Amino acid sequence: MLMPHLLSRLALMSGATVLLTSLATTPATAMAATLPGVTATSPILLYAQDWNSAPSTRTTAAWQQVAATHAILVGSPGPVYGNMIAQLHAWNPAVKVLVYDLGPYTAKGTTEYTTLMAQHPEYFARDAHGNLITVKAASGSGAFPHNYLMNEANPGWQAEEASRILANINKYGWDGAYIDSMGPGPFSGTTTGVPIDPSTGAVFTKASWMQAAGQTLSVIKAAVGSKYVFSTGLVNGADFTSFTHDITDSTVNGGQTDSWLRVANSAPNQYPTTSTLAGDLAMVQTLNSQGKAFYGWTKVWTTATQAQESAWNTYALAAYLLVDNGVSDYYLFSAPSSGADRGTIYFSNELAALGAPTAAFTLIGGVYSRAFLHGLVTLNTTNNTASITVS
Repeated sequence: MLMPHLLSRLALMSGATVLLTSLATTPATAMAATLPGVTATSPILLYAQDWNSAPSTRTTAAWQQVAATHAILVGSPGPVYGNMIAQLHAWNPAVKVLVYDLGPYTAKGTTEYTTLMAQHPEYFARDAHGNLITVKAASGSGAFPHNYLMNEANPGWQAEEASRILANINKYGWDGAYIDSMGPGPFSGTTTGVPIDPSTGAVFTKASWMQAAGQTLSVIKAAVGSKYVFSTGLVNGADFTSFTHDITDSTVNGGQTDSWLRVANSAPNQYPTTSTLAGDLAMVQTLNSQGKAFYGWTKVWTTATQAQESAWNTYALAAYLLVDNGVSDYYLFSAPSSGADRGTIYFSNELAALGAPTAAFTLIGGVYSRAFLHGLVTLNTTNNTASITVS
């Protein structure tokens, strides 16, 4: 079942306005129970990145609810998720269950780390002083000092990562893989150093690092064949145009931004500028035109009231709905911390039964609008409010 406080939180909303005519009188759990995977009447495709510890304590009823309401689930390698795959498919044959991968990192203490350090030390990324590089705390996420950055441009490492992912997929029969940390993080303070390109002796640029990431993803996709693969790494707006497009220019099925409209630990009253929002929407439109899936993850991993969390969910969800194609665009909202259960649906508008869109969005006087068969979505850039009205 959905969290019992889900509907009660609606009464606390402010800032971004939610008008849910049908949902106000129909519990989200009852509505979800009448829908085969929810998406028959909702254009919103939900996904959950469940690689943290929450699934290990999930009840059978909660697992079934997550399977019914989500289009894609991501779980850690191992038996907690692995042993649930067949049952998840039985509950919802359409759901894709993907295995999580560290991306360009190898974890110290694993057999892989020990073997590669002994046999292929050149696979490891190093800074200008020759030091190995690990993950430090940034943007609301914790530090991971045992995750060592690898050289994305090294063909041997590319093959190793592809082999690792294929082995994890095959172990439990996953539907594919999710590849983490493929963006320009090492250049924005998320690691203990910036990697050096051994072929030039100079520091990688964001562009050259992302080119290598795109090449790695294509190697991975070739190794796993028809299995589904999506990756992190998209950075909204100008950075997408400049270099993070290499993620979706690869052969993977889609790409994710885990900072859809906001950085996880930014102030809850800090909203995108008008031009930034326009760039974010344009990025999704570009991916749609290329036949690539878009994944938008909005995090409020900072001190915020329930009303502020609700306002952000509505704003981010409304922006997603302005450009959502209902086929390969996905949405995830996480609050209040990085350790929370990411399969939780915090607000019932994430199940809004809007039906199919009847037209593209319009922009008049700073207000975006998009009509759906059973409702209307608006987003006002002048006062940072949004509404999702189901009629």
